[in-house]
Amino acid sequence: MNRADRIIAAVKLQIGNCNKPFTSEEAYEIVMSLQQPAVFWSMASDWPALQWTVENLSWILDEKPIRFRLGSKKTETAFPLFENHCSFLEASMMQFLAWSQGLSDAVLGPFSSYPYSEFWAYADYKYIAMLFEDKKEHFKDVVWSDFGFPGRDGKDSTLWIGTEGANTPCHLDCYGCNLVLQVQGRKRWHLFPPEDTSFLYPTRIPYEESSIFSKVNIANPDFKMFPEFIKARPHLVTLHPGQVLFIPRHWWHY
Repeated sequence: MNRADRIIAAVKLQIGNCNKPFTSEEAYEIVMSLQQPAVFWSMASDWPALQWTVENLSWILDEKPIRFRLGSKKTETAFPLFENHCSFLEASMMQFLAWSQGLSDAVLGPFSSYPYSEFWAYADYKYIAMLFEDKKEHFKDVVWSDFGFPGRDGKDSTLWIGTEGANTPCHLDCYGCNLVLQVQGRKRWHLFPPEDTSFLYPTRIPYEESSIFSKVNIANPDFKMFPEFIKARPHLVTLHPGQVLFIPRHWWHY
């Protein structure tokens, strides 16, 4: 058992000793009835997944290749940076960590071609079932049963890891709602209600079956090109480690 596995095993012993604000039945009723986003505090404070920092994941996943999406920090256009305008590379979590810490090119692998000062990187939408296919014991580190979903754990979840500035263009998901656990760092969310859809200039290009994108660059909106966007009503929230964000069905998020 390596260092990261020992840390997570120690945290698992604490499960059940933490007072939560809601029972699993109460949390489920809240999630099923809410029509607006909400942040849950202290519902996941004892989850072993909170030990999934980049440092620990670099030990757990070792040299496993992971696909990263990269975008320029200097790109300021009226349109979002969609995937077809990004660069992609495969690297280990250790190489990603070394790159984000500014270490020498000798240990960066494919990241050495992308100066950290000029690019952000994002390992987005990584299925935990595939990422941990040879370490299935970590599926239990994610405890969605606390929200009234018995039997749901890491194997039913995705992992997102990015540097400052990393993002997915504003979109809505066609199916179901989202529960998002923040593990490390902070993430600033821009959320828009379904009623704002026409103000966000929806598009199916690029096509993705489960998502509809906005043509607006939320971080740098061009009101001359998209004048109706000024009518949109963003709900802003900064998510911190241990907090869980609930995004209702058909809410736009960035």
